[in-house]
Amino acid sequence: MKLHLGCGHNYMEGWINVDGPRDELCYDDIKADIYSKIEDLEYPDNSIDEILMIAVFEHFPRHVAIMQLRKFYKWLKPDGGKLTILVPEFWATVEMLKKSKSPKEQQFWFRHLYGPQDTIQFGTHYDGFDVEKLKWMFSIVGFNKYEYEIIKRWPSIRFTGIKDNKIKTDADAEKDIIDYMANYEAKDESGRLFGAWMNAMGLNAEKPQTPTFKTHEMFKESIISKIISKFKQILK
Repeated sequence: MKLHLGCGHNYMEGWINVDGPRDELCYDDIKADIYSKIEDLEYPDNSIDEILMIAVFEHFPRHVAIMQLRKFYKWLKPDGGKLTILVPEFWATVEMLKKSKSPKEQQFWFRHLYGPQDTIQFGTHYDGFDVEKLKWMFSIVGFNKYEYEIIKRWPSIRFTGIKDNKIKTDADAEKDIIDYMANYEAKDESGRLFGAWMNAMGLNAEKPQTPTFKTHEMFKESIISKIISKFKQILK
């Protein structure tokens, strides 16, 4: 069985084509076999040969994306089940923005990063991706093999995770997912964001210790430097 999730106008023979509920789509001529939110789909573990998502994965909020990725991994058959996604490549798109000569020219590339926003549910891009981030995300949910291709026109990444026979347990995946989500909140923040994500994901976890990187401290250091400089001026 092969799933084409978020098929849009690209109906593929030999696949189960899925697109959103009819009353939430921005087009009324989309042909699909199933009209449903992807998050509402359920399939048995180890039952799917291949999953394809073209310009779809970036439309999941980050906490939904990682949980869906784990769900897709479990659906796939071991020893060769494949998940392929196509997403905008962040850094190459930034280069296009830098090369653009005017704000008008830049608008298309901002759209490429943040989505067409023709509908709230399906038109917004919630996160950015490059190859290293996708390798990290796919490894968190269990994939040990992957292939990828950089597409230069409308800079994108076609990324495929391949499920092998070394199956990652739910407990190990959950631990790594929790650690992954913790990186979206700085170490010295309250944990309120992390708690909201855990509630939405159905996980029960305290915010783990997360590293503080140099870039996190740059603003703080600049403020401290200004305060010290101000005191020095007063002392003079």
